[in-house]
Amino acid sequence: MSSTNRLTVRNDDDYYVTPHWVIKEFLEAVDYKNPDRKTILCLGNRILDPSAGGCAKHEMSYPLVLNSMGHLNVETWDIREDSRAAKTCVDFLQTEGRGEYDTVVTNPPFSLSMEFVQKGLEHVSDFGLVIMLQRLNWLGSKKRFEHWKELPLHSVFVHHKRPGFNPEKPSRKDSIEYAHFVFCKSKTETLVPNLFII
Repeated sequence: MSSTNRLTVRNDDDYYVTPHWVIKEFLEAVDYKNPDRKTILCLGNRILDPSAGGCAKHEMSYPLVLNSMGHLNVETWDIREDSRAAKTCVDFLQTEGRGEYDTVVTNPPFSLSMEFVQKGLEHVSDFGLVIMLQRLNWLGSKKRFEHWKELPLHSVFVHHKRPGFNPEKPSRKDSIEYAHFVFCKSKTETLVPNLFII
């Protein structure tokens, strides 16, 4: 999902390694046990990462960090056959959601990000959360403008440090800021989105 050096950092299936510190920073910002938290979000007990990643060289980022912070019931899917996910060759956008999860969280392909949010909302129960790591400029563009009128955006957590998505070159950072976008499956008119800098 990196916005710089796209052809040298990613392979053909839009695969990036999400830095663990970015996920940890977000989770600490919403953890009720952390005195420095920005707010509290309840991720629940049933969590799905539908684009979990992982490969022979790298662990799945979200499940690894979630597990380390006490979220032990994380189901993992991925479309890639070589992923470390429990279920591989699963095209999330073709699945049928039945509101069976409390939270869907992932770093989706940028080109399919809106579709991932909409499908994630099908998979979470009422008041469940869909959390996506995206470039901050995801908020812009004419193409996505209509979506923002309808999607139940709950909050945006902007990371003050720019991440890099190539573990082989950890000093190479992206050219743009990133944020964790949180959607809550509830009536859009009842939501007043919050902005946090973390």
